[in-house]
Amino acid sequence: MEETLYSIGEVAKLANISVQTLRYYDKIGLFKPAYTDPNTNYRYYRDSQLYHLDIIKSLKHIGTSLEDIKKAQRLKTEDLLDFLNEQERIIEKRLKKLIDIKQVLANVKVRMEKQLNDSMFGEVTIQYEEEVLILQTQARHLTPVDILNASYSELKNAVENEVGEWNNSYGAIIPFQSYKDEDEISYSYIFMPVMKHRDISLLSPNIMQTKIPAGKYVCISDRFSPEKYFDNLKKLLDYINSHHLQVIGSIYEVFTPIHYGPISQDDYLIEMKIRIDE
Repeated sequence: MEETLYSIGEVAKLANISVQTLRYYDKIGLFKPAYTDPNTNYRYYRDSQLYHLDIIKSLKHIGTSLEDIKKAQRLKTEDLLDFLNEQERIIEKRLKKLIDIKQVLANVKVRMEKQLNDSMFGEVTIQYEEEVLILQTQARHLTPVDILNASYSELKNAVENEVGEWNNSYGAIIPFQSYKDEDEISYSYIFMPVMKHRDISLLSPNIMQTKIPAGKYVCISDRFSPEKYFDNLKKLLDYINSHHLQVIGSIYEVFTPIHYGPISQDDYLIEMKIRIDE
């Protein structure tokens, strides 16, 4: 019985795949036609080939690279089982990473919901904060008025290369002391939050993995403006002095952009917080 041949367009419809993809698979030797007309260069496929195309689609669906699929095509049945076991381990690793990312998004949402509470803008509050893992580096002559996104480029690259996660906030640390005006303020460190419980080993010598400890914090949040910045910091320090609170550590500042489009690029929230003795 002579086997039916299908044109590339017919195979595309039968397999729910684009003609362009079939041409690309032919080009890289992943799924070649049974016959190519030398005069018209039209491709034709046998009916039995559709099964192999289903396997390719299934492996691609679970995230197997085209190069690995090509390797799998050359394996014997016993070796293919080992290949599938390895794909399963890859999927489990990918699922764990997605769960981590989901947790990061949940943490970001909580932080943004808290910071977007307009009724609390410019008001000092006391809150319990969870531990936050951060990557930090020494600030190079940076102050609140001249810090730029570019200042964080090395930290952003470290986070993306080592963790590969989305992050929408930045931070800075200033020593806890009495300040008479904003000209006295100079950042000691800048930082970026990363996932919790993540051991990052390959860091440049000037980047350190550390944490903002869990604990009770005196906080103030507001939309950033140079005019309000020092007033809010003074509110925070005056509150600590008037309530005779025992401070532990430095002052943390966390910056969160409000807009993600090209309009109002400099519009962001700033939260200042200082850990106190419980």
